[in-house]
Amino acid sequence: MAPEELTDEGWPVPEPEGEAVPPGPEEAKIAPASGESAFLLNLLSAPSRQALFPLAELEGDDLIKSFLSGSPAKPRVTALWFPPQEAQRLAALFESCQVRNVEEVTHDTVRGLREDPPQLLLVYVKDNRTTSEVFLQMAFEKRAARRPLAVLMVPDGGSPLLAAPPAWAQAAFPLSLSDAALGLNLEPLLRFSLAQRDLEMIFLAHRVGREQLHRVTFTDPLTGLTNRAGFNEMSAREISRVSRTKGSLGLVILDIDHFKKINDTYGHPAGDSVLRELARVLRQETRALDHTIRFGGEEFGILLPHTDFNEMLLVAERIRQQVEKTHFEAMPKAGAVTISLGALCIYSNRRASMAEMYKMCDELLYQAKQGGRNRVVSSKYE
Repeated sequence: MAPEELTDEGWPVPEPEGEAVPPGPEEAKIAPASGESAFLLNLLSAPSRQALFPLAELEGDDLIKSFLSGSPAKPRVTALWFPPQEAQRLAALFESCQVRNVEEVTHDTVRGLREDPPQLLLVYVKDNRTTSEVFLQMAFEKRAARRPLAVLMVPDGGSPLLAAPPAWAQAAFPLSLSDAALGLNLEPLLRFSLAQRDLEMIFLAHRVGREQLHRVTFTDPLTGLTNRAGFNEMSAREISRVSRTKGSLGLVILDIDHFKKINDTYGHPAGDSVLRELARVLRQETRALDHTIRFGGEEFGILLPHTDFNEMLLVAERIRQQVEKTHFEAMPKAGAVTISLGALCIYSNRRASMAEMYKMCDELLYQAKQGGRNRVVSSKYE
């Protein structure tokens, strides 16, 4: 197939004008986009989507996964109160879509429309005001941002609803239109709804991809704790907060005692197991607002916002005791793993960068190791 010709601005070259030919019965069906619509709707084709969003292997909504793989789910068209004969007509018209006709509308139907709206909602109304308006107002009044594109369908071509449809409907058409005319009127509405769905998926995929990139950049893959890059980012915020709020901040740096001996005796897989279990202990013994960090190797850290010296000391000692009494899975008994800790608390009346704070805390850790290990050495900077 020859590539489509484009103008200098990148738009498809329009077809030469000629005598308009009314569409036949087959042409009345909702067909794939062509011309300028195809250019816009296919702007993000399957390869483009995968190139722009390589982090598509995520947990999440199936629609996101299918969109990013280039196989979007079939458009859904829901019809309400349509007689069987007219419902069959719609099914033929929207043969490439999932068409569902609901003859008896219940509160479950309304809840479904609110929570998972279709791309197009067609509502059959026999007279100027029926129970349909009550149901649909109930469905949409609290979730305007997620309402489907609704179209009113009336059997009477002289109905005043055609000139003034209710607020919940985007358009109104008489069912007396031929299949060809009905298809020409409904097709742009469905395409608009599909383009809106694709845009929502693009924005959502961008957000999810950005969050995953953040996790990869700032998370230690072995333990799931924040890594040094993440620590550098968050510590700058915490130091700024201390100065701004006249508060305090605790930093604890800890190291596994004789970790090289553990690796040499039991093997590196056992050492990795100890690191993961230590990370679990740190998470269990800290608050949700605290930051647990693996700096690298067997060195870990805890950043304790809104924590004074005595509170920091209690946390550090509690963690030391918990590690000592834990029976690590890769070790022969409880007590085989111990840690040494340096703990420093800084107050707002003393200015220090996180690099300076880390250096002072690391010196306290060194003193703990020199003093016999399995202990906490602490200080305050005020």
